[in-house]
Amino acid sequence: MHLSCTVPPVFCSSASIGINPQHFDFVIRILFEDLLNFFFPNLCAACEDHLVRGEKGICMACLLSMPVTGFEHHPDNPVMKQFWGKVPVHAAMAYCHFNKGGRMQKLIHQLKYDGRPDIGVKLGQLCASRLIRAPLFSGASLIVPVPLHPGKERLRGYNQAASFGEGLAEVMRIPQWTGALQRKRNTATQTRKHRFDRASNVLNVFEAVEEQSLAGKHILLVDDVITTGSTLVSAAEALLKIQGVQVSIVTIAFARG
Repeated sequence: MHLSCTVPPVFCSSASIGINPQHFDFVIRILFEDLLNFFFPNLCAACEDHLVRGEKGICMACLLSMPVTGFEHHPDNPVMKQFWGKVPVHAAMAYCHFNKGGRMQKLIHQLKYDGRPDIGVKLGQLCASRLIRAPLFSGASLIVPVPLHPGKERLRGYNQAASFGEGLAEVMRIPQWTGALQRKRNTATQTRKHRFDRASNVLNVFEAVEEQSLAGKHILLVDDVITTGSTLVSAAEALLKIQGVQVSIVTIAFARG
């Protein structure tokens, strides 16, 4: 006696209904993903539109309209000028402009406050795709993120600068050392401080660890947003005390102070 499968096709084995097993598994996976997306919509972190299959974190429309600066090809760009007369960095750039109410502000907010380190990784990958074509940054050998105070990092669950650095490291194929710098003390948020207060708030707040391991390296010092550059100046000063170190600065966004 020949028995046929009498349950609905979706519950049959791939062999019993004559379908290639790999194709059958693919169909089931797509159906499951669509069902999951129906109950838990996968939205773009920038515009909150639904992401289509193949999009991750940020939709294609937002990726194509990012407010990219192009600073990586210009040694005297506005970010670099933030460090003139303060600290001798080799090069400096920000991936995008930061405009209030714009896409980048929404992305930064999700990265820092909504538990989305994946956004930092994605932005790091995008930024790195530009840096690898920029001679100013070609000699970098190590990525060092600006550290959070350990207490603040425990509360947030991650360091947003390190998430950005992770994406940079993946594409640029250079290591990231998240513990190369440490904060000697916690500091108040810089967000609502004036220029002078920002500088005094982070004065001598960083110190390098294992200086011998850093000696002679061209370090990419990375952070999320630069406004006046006070935090990055303090961090760069700590690194530049080490023999033979060269520092370049890369951030996700530039907000004019």
